Amino acid sequence: MTFSANIQKIIPGIGLLVVGLFLGWLFFAGGGGESSAADAGDHAHEAGEATVWTCSMHPQIRQEEPGLCPICAMDLIPLEGDGAASAPDKIQMTDEAVAAANVRTVTVRRGLPFREIRLPGKVEADEARLADITARVGGRIEKLHVNITGQRVAKGATLATLYSPDLVAAQKELLEAARMKDTHPEYYRAAQSKLRFWDLTDAQIDAIVETGEVRRTFDVLAPQGGTVLMRHVAEGEYVREGQSMFAIADLGRVWVMFDAYESDLAWLRTGMKVDFTVAGQPGRTYSGRIDFIDPVIDPGSRVAHVRVEMPNPGGTLKPEMFATGVVKSTLPGRNEEIVIPRTAVLWTGKRSVVWVKDRESDIPIFEYREVRLGTDAGDSYVVLDGLVVGEEIVAHGVFTIDAAAQLQGKTSMMNAVQEHELDEGINAGSGRPEPTARPGETPPSASGNPAPAAFRSQLMNVFDRYNTITNALVASDPAAVIPAARATEKALDAVTASSLGGVMRTHWAEMLQGMRTSLEAMRATRDLEQQRGYYSGLSNTLHQALKHFGVSKKTVYWQYCPMAFNDRGAYWLSAVKEIRNPYFGDEMLKCGVVKEIMENQ
Repeated sequence: MTFSANIQKIIPGIGLLVVGLFLGWLFFAGGGGESSAADAGDHAHEAGEATVWTCSMHPQIRQEEPGLCPICAMDLIPLEGDGAASAPDKIQMTDEAVAAANVRTVTVRRGLPFREIRLPGKVEADEARLADITARVGGRIEKLHVNITGQRVAKGATLATLYSPDLVAAQKELLEAARMKDTHPEYYRAAQSKLRFWDLTDAQIDAIVETGEVRRTFDVLAPQGGTVLMRHVAEGEYVREGQSMFAIADLGRVWVMFDAYESDLAWLRTGMKVDFTVAGQPGRTYSGRIDFIDPVIDPGSRVAHVRVEMPNPGGTLKPEMFATGVVKSTLPGRNEEIVIPRTAVLWTGKRSVVWVKDRESDIPIFEYREVRLGTDAGDSYVVLDGLVVGEEIVAHGVFTIDAAAQLQGKTSMMNAVQEHELDEGINAGSGRPEPTARPGETPPSASGNPAPAAFRSQLMNVFDRYNTITNALVASDPAAVIPAARATEKALDAVTASSLGGVMRTHWAEMLQGMRTSLEAMRATRDLEQQRGYYSGLSNTLHQALKHFGVSKKTVYWQYCPMAFNDRGAYWLSAVKEIRNPYFGDEMLKCGVVKEIMENQ
């Protein structure tokens, strides 16, 4: 028998052997695996310890009994650890994850509410040193002696020469009355008074009487020295009585008028020091004190004017210069209170959230905590309830921890559960709270009321540009990601937050910074996997913004791939319901599910 013939006889036998071994493993080893899992569960139960079962591929799954993962159908395994991480309001992280997220904590302490207030303003002429020269009598400007604004003039300097028929007639009356002043002195005094009302000096009037000649023109004199700010007449122009001709200001002292919002007024008092800079003199700082706070709010701008009077001997402060002032203030009459950094608080309208670190645990465990806030102290908040002195809270990286909790189905800023839900425990055997919105439903706005329509429209423009990044990642084209990220940055820069309230504006600023950081990092590399990592952070922050402020005129789908980043899972936003996976592209284009649908509010 030949060698090839022997091989042909052996191969079927090998095939049967392999099939037999596979079936034996399936029935016996598989069954033994289930038995071992059950035994492990029974042992834990006998020991009086509650075992939480999870999936190695999908760690967000939490169940009280062993079984199969509802996502990938793999056997669940016992969750290792001290059990704190299985609580719905706590999240456990590794030291490496904490370091990568740059998480920093602070200890809760008492202190005086302190605020650094930044005030925009501009330099203006001192109104008490401003003179408006008007025409006391109608006539024609024969000659302009000052025809350039900004020109400096001395007190008594000639500004213009005026011809006036009324002045000519009044001089004739004066000369006629002068001939009869011995017999009719009252006529003479009346003629003099008439000319004085028209701004002629006694010396000019006496000169007319002494010479007996009627002057055809008269000079318009500067009532004070200073700088000509405005010139309203031209040579040869006819002016009416009362018409403004010149504005002269003494700029030896000026006003710096700052705008203070209503929320800032409680922190401002007369006599407080203001340090300010002007745009035209970078690097130089001026200091003054508040000498007046406007008692009336401007109905258009919603600000009150705060005045600082400044000496200006060298004329370095020029009217209409823009200024930026800084006031460091504490609230008057307040005792020390619990004060925490603004960056530690996630604000969702009705709820204010912090993450508290478990100081007794050797591993990083953070607890979701709702707090009641008091005074907004600029870079910090006063806490009325929810924290005690000595606790340790996350001050930097709080968005990262909250996003991680949201990914694991834990209680988070956007995924809060009520107290009775925490007590009852399990939702559908997974330990996960009910999602904020089910597929096909519109999620509620995080703040209860969506942001103004104009702001939401600008935010949706950012979402549109974000979709171009998604398309580039779906195509696995790192070169196309860079211009798409740059276009998204421009859309972010075009978003104006002036229509938002103070606290909402603060949270938008925090989200804005997070998105800019992700975009800058994304366009600084051509490594596709790194770009996808930064894209994940961008997606989480933009999702929070859309949840917080609301979407406009279109539907947004929040989609999830459990296999991304070595099975840690990742989310992204999409304008279409169809799954087009940006984390794998053509490798697993359809891998993913729709987790949430957001619609116009």
